[in-house]
Amino acid sequence: MKFRFSEDIWEKISLLWDKERRQETEEPDYSDEQVKELMKTLFLVRRACKPGKKQTYDMRQAWSNVVSRTKQRNTRKLVTWVFKYAAVLTVVICCAVLWMNQGGKNDYSVIAETDSIASGTRKAELILANGKSVILDSDMNVHEVEISGMKFVNDDKNGELRYDGSFVAEDSSKMSYNTLYIPKGGEYSLQLPDGSRVWLNSETSIRFPVCFMKDRRDVYLSGEAYFEVAKDVLAPFHVHVEGGEVTVLGTSFNVSAYKEDITWQTTLVSGRVQVVADDSKVVMKPAELYSVDRQTGKGVLREVDTELYTSWVDGKFYFSAYTFEEIVRKLERWYDFTMNYQDEEIKQMRFSGTINKHRPLNEVLQFLEKTTDIHFEISGKNITVSKIKKG
Repeated sequence: MKFRFSEDIWEKISLLWDKERRQETEEPDYSDEQVKELMKTLFLVRRACKPGKKQTYDMRQAWSNVVSRTKQRNTRKLVTWVFKYAAVLTVVICCAVLWMNQGGKNDYSVIAETDSIASGTRKAELILANGKSVILDSDMNVHEVEISGMKFVNDDKNGELRYDGSFVAEDSSKMSYNTLYIPKGGEYSLQLPDGSRVWLNSETSIRFPVCFMKDRRDVYLSGEAYFEVAKDVLAPFHVHVEGGEVTVLGTSFNVSAYKEDITWQTTLVSGRVQVVADDSKVVMKPAELYSVDRQTGKGVLREVDTELYTSWVDGKFYFSAYTFEEIVRKLERWYDFTMNYQDEEIKQMRFSGTINKHRPLNEVLQFLEKTTDIHFEISGKNITVSKIKKG
């Protein structure tokens, strides 16, 4: 059932909104009955926003709270404040309610809350050079691990692993490596002993030495990571991926090198990097992306909006004319689900927008259902998408 406000309520809201826009100099004369009626409207809006849940509101108690406060402050100022901001809030919420319940040419279904798929969390697995494995998450009891004179400190609150390797290796043949693995539906960050920081996306692993060499710093990446490298002219920083290598002296950049992707990419935010792939060598400038085809080894350099490729670090996914298949590939890693297509043409539909990666997946799917002619069905970790048949 769709929720609709009566015409008299809309008329009151419109008048209130007009008064706010005019910014009248005279203080309006609001009666107690007017404020009571407005509060009642707000409660109705609140109930309409969450129709599936049982909610109770004590109107008498709410009004009693307002009256109580007027005894401590100036009555006219308090009531004016309530009326002023409640009016604006009412308009905003009303618009949201109507949008959520708007009619359309198609009969869209709302996904049941019982099938909600939560967003990913901060979790990782640290595999030490001696083979010992430590699970890093909010339930971890061990916050410090020491091995071979190196101490790991796990900050589970912020999802960051820091380690201190104050010495350097003299012989590369005796190097030993740790691995930090991020599972599907997870993310974590790593602070290396040189001060460099790495943010690791879902389904990503990074292999790094117990200690760096004097003249170079090497890490091995599979998946996607954002780097902020500490500057050290005497020891260049090398990121090795399957099919290539990125070399930097001190800069911020993103590398996406998932094995299942057709290409691997480097996006430079600041500084300068050199990318080597097969026989090609390219020096990049800020706001450039270099994409390498895994099969041919050929690379393409172009200017881009770096936020489209690094926004995941800040808790968002930005898309600009991305195909549905490209968007789903990113969401599958973060939300840990599998998408099944009943209509192949859906894969090539293009979308632009922003997704808050810490909100439930259902909110994203509901929005797509209301703005397109596709429908989703959730069964556990499997989602089936199909086109709505038009009668």
